[in-house]
Amino acid sequence: MKTFNIFLTGLAVLISAAQAEKIQIPACTIECTKLAISQLCAPTDLKCMDTCTNVQLEARIAPCVGLKCTIRESLTTKRISDLKCGRPIRNRTKLISVTGVVGGGLAFLAFTLRMIARLPLFKGGPFGMDDAMIVIAMIFTVPFTVLSVFIANAGLGKDIWHVHFDDITKVLYIYYWDEWIYFSALISTKISLHFFYLRIFPKRNFRIAIYVLMGITLAYGIVFILVSVFQCSPIKSAWLRWDGTAPGHCNNINLQGWTSAAFNIVLDLATLALPLRELSQMDLWRKKKIHICIMFSVGSFVTIVSILRLHTLLKFARSHNFTWDYVEMGYWSTIEIHVGIICACMPAMRSLFRRIFPSFFSYTQHQKSGTFGNGSSHEESVIRTAQRLPQKPVFHDSDSLPLVDVFNSRPPQSYFHGR
Repeated sequence: MKTFNIFLTGLAVLISAAQAEKIQIPACTIECTKLAISQLCAPTDLKCMDTCTNVQLEARIAPCVGLKCTIRESLTTKRISDLKCGRPIRNRTKLISVTGVVGGGLAFLAFTLRMIARLPLFKGGPFGMDDAMIVIAMIFTVPFTVLSVFIANAGLGKDIWHVHFDDITKVLYIYYWDEWIYFSALISTKISLHFFYLRIFPKRNFRIAIYVLMGITLAYGIVFILVSVFQCSPIKSAWLRWDGTAPGHCNNINLQGWTSAAFNIVLDLATLALPLRELSQMDLWRKKKIHICIMFSVGSFVTIVSILRLHTLLKFARSHNFTWDYVEMGYWSTIEIHVGIICACMPAMRSLFRRIFPSFFSYTQHQKSGTFGNGSSHEESVIRTAQRLPQKPVFHDSDSLPLVDVFNSRPPQSYFHGR
């Protein structure tokens, strides 16, 4: 009886912390705490009974709670323990929302500039399939960006035991929608780049390779969108299964995440590598080479982000605190989508800026061969005229790379292909 009374004294602080938050201490927690104290502490050793300072006691209670308590009761126990001991409450929700809003704003700015560059006023070339696909990508990117704010407000960025149970469900519900929206935006952006390559590179073998890559990318997107949508049966188990009470079963989410990320990196590398050989054969002026290198460095950054996102999936497999551990995966996914949009819009942005700031982007044809063009018949006539007339500074207002040598005595090969 004396031991039990001392136990109640040691439990008083725990109860007061729970009452302050209007939380009821689970019965299983009281049972486990009483059992651990009786095994480790003398009846009069109050210091031993303090779970905040006695690491050994807390280590003895934890597995008992995990065995005898439900998931919800275990989380409640951890929350009360943090409050009782005055441990700091970690919060990275702002990181998620700010990353989403800032990145989304920059992506939307790049997209807007690309659309402005297509206006007849700026002679940015016709609206093509690459532009249509970037519009589709932006349609998915906008809700993806908005959801980053909602998921942060729901609790992504906090330790799961400090997130209300209804908000845990909300985080997983938003995450479920985010998954297939992410794939849709990602694939649309990649295909936009593929169509851009078709716009500017005329060689038959290269174009066949791009069509094959485009088909693989589209198949990848369709497969993983369907896998994401139907990852659980019934579907609602995707956001209800976290507490172990919802019926149904789910796929191996860890294997799914790793497989999709690995395929994504391979596709990124292929998309980045294919045009390098074509570009290496072009004799370009140094300033133009710098511009192209900048654009491709942004593309390589997207690949690096994909690799970093794959690294964060290491936590995905073993996390019991997903509202905290998924933060890195969340913001790297957001950055990947937004930087991808910006990268895809850079050639058109260059065209627009060249029109506005001609002194920075200008070059003379006699300095180096190869010009930026839009694949239009007007650009072909400019090149043919350049073969006959004395050289003088010219400016082109489009975003493509016709692979012709303006000093070649043969008629230039057409690089415009109707879409």
